[in-house]
Amino acid sequence: MVDRTPSSRNSFRARACDNCRARKIKCDKAVPCSSCGTLGISCKVAGVETTAAEVRSHAPSISNISGHYDEKFNALQQQLDTIQQTIKQITQPPSSTQIQSVSRPVPSTQGVPPFEGQSSFHHESLLAKDAVLSAVAGSQDQTLENHVAAALSTLKSSLDRSTVSSLGQEPQSETQSPSLSKEQLLPVDLAIAVIRTVKAQPPFFLISHAWGDLAQIETLCQSIYFPLNPVPDGSLTLLHGLFYYIIRDYLHEGHPGLARYDLVASMDFCERQFTSDLNNLWIATHPTLEKVQALLIGIIKAQEEFDIQRCWTYLSLAFNMCQTLGLHRSATLKTDPVQKAEAKLRVFWSLYTIDKNISLNLGFTSHFQDHDIDADLFSPSNDPQLRPWDLMSLVTIEFAAIQGRVFDRLYSISATRGTNERRMTAIDQLSADLIAVRDKLLAIDVSPGLYSDSLHGMAACADFIAYSVITVIYRAQTRPNDSMAISSQCYEAATMALHSHLKCFDFFRGRRTHKQMEYVHWILLYPSFAPFVIVFTHAITTSSQNDMTLLQETVKSLELIKGLSRGSMHLHAICSAFARTAQVLVDSQQTLSGLEQHQDGSLVVPSTLQGPGNIALPDIPWPEDIPDSMVNQEDISMFLNDFIGTNRSVMDILNSNYLSDIQD
Repeated sequence: MVDRTPSSRNSFRARACDNCRARKIKCDKAVPCSSCGTLGISCKVAGVETTAAEVRSHAPSISNISGHYDEKFNALQQQLDTIQQTIKQITQPPSSTQIQSVSRPVPSTQGVPPFEGQSSFHHESLLAKDAVLSAVAGSQDQTLENHVAAALSTLKSSLDRSTVSSLGQEPQSETQSPSLSKEQLLPVDLAIAVIRTVKAQPPFFLISHAWGDLAQIETLCQSIYFPLNPVPDGSLTLLHGLFYYIIRDYLHEGHPGLARYDLVASMDFCERQFTSDLNNLWIATHPTLEKVQALLIGIIKAQEEFDIQRCWTYLSLAFNMCQTLGLHRSATLKTDPVQKAEAKLRVFWSLYTIDKNISLNLGFTSHFQDHDIDADLFSPSNDPQLRPWDLMSLVTIEFAAIQGRVFDRLYSISATRGTNERRMTAIDQLSADLIAVRDKLLAIDVSPGLYSDSLHGMAACADFIAYSVITVIYRAQTRPNDSMAISSQCYEAATMALHSHLKCFDFFRGRRTHKQMEYVHWILLYPSFAPFVIVFTHAITTSSQNDMTLLQETVKSLELIKGLSRGSMHLHAICSAFARTAQVLVDSQQTLSGLEQHQDGSLVVPSTLQGPGNIALPDIPWPEDIPDSMVNQEDISMFLNDFIGTNRSVMDILNSNYLSDIQD
């Protein structure tokens, strides 16, 4: 007969009790175990039952339980006091011109498990875990099942620690951003007034960028001004960015409902807070959707300010966050609520569109690679006032994808090593695709949309952008060391682009200043302005009066809008200097050496002059009314040898050292 006392049972291999096995929780295998002792139930091991005295001896005392509940009650009381204090601060009526200082809620730093592809070790480990579980599922060997469960539990713990480490977090720890102690917000009454105005008349910024969730500004205000739950990291930065553009829109429109507020001071305040947050290192940690959206606004702002390097830096950071959050993969969005999934898709494709355009203009490979993206496009709104904007954005995504293929198939290192036949085939296909997308955009009925005048303006400028990119496509017909410098097709596309610009300018020139700024930011600075350089090169090679007239008309149009932004000022200064240079050469009847025009209109480098540095301006007296600080013969010669001899992008050359000092 076997002795059933506890000491005799401990001599056998310890096993989990029946209750813990049934509940599938870890058992400490004591007699009785701590789980059964806490619950006050009988602890059985393979039919062996503990006595009631044993259970009572391990059960927690009534005094301990009472102390535990006292601690819980005190903690809840402290939280209630904090909420009441916050409510009191919010309900106090602030001055309409005074910025309110409130305690900023602690953001949620709960990391989102980073997305990892199928080739990652983490992904393969999870597959292996599933395979092992399937293999032992039908096994009758209880010992084997227990050992496997213990091993897989260790594996899960290791993977969890690895995930936390990859997010820059420690288990069970909370980190705070540097700006958590005290944070300033706009007055509550102004925030409420802006929210009500957004509901009544959605601002141009949200509509034109296909933001989708027009109620997000209200949701952000509720979570930040009345923080009942932890606020996702980046929410306050996003709020300041949205407030900046929304208030700016209503300031431009002179909205009567906001006339009693100092909108200029409020807009400047939001801009300072937004810029400060984006320049803080904490923005790069703990990726969240709100941070990605804030970075998108920062990229748009950097584009407006013609700060291409800062734009590219923000794009790099936003791309890394999109990768970590898995916004580029459809599988990661399937479990999200519809509204959140749509918000993710809209911000992702907005970043994609900007990235492809800037990549081509700078001559860099893009961050967002098409071969690694299977995310769906966002769904266009069914609201007839919003739908045209969404359709326009979706077509713009197609246009951006073609821009990406232009670089990949014509200007990347692998493309330059391809055969001429392959390159020419790509040029024909890409130019045809571009015209097809242009036609698709023009087919959109924009009349029902909000701010339809801006939609009409974008449609009117479709030719300018299309022919500007086609100029870049045909520019790839020649490569360094080829005899042909500029093909007749490239020159024809360039002239059509400049004529289209002049038509677009006529559409915007009589409009209010902020509408003209739309043209500058969205249209004029969107392409690389390679067409101007192509026509300039053709003019000083052939002494063409038609080219000269086109260059001068273009400079006159830029003269009228040069003061609208840093970008338009810089572009006018460069084009004006080049146009005056062309005028000097055409008037002197002396042409550029190193290039010749063939009968088909193409510009060709003679075989005897092929090689770097052989394109030069004629040696003529330089007019006294062209100061050295603007441009000189050496600068132009260096530019032409860079542009024709190395195929550097126009944007890259225009920002180079020897042209960066050109001022108007």
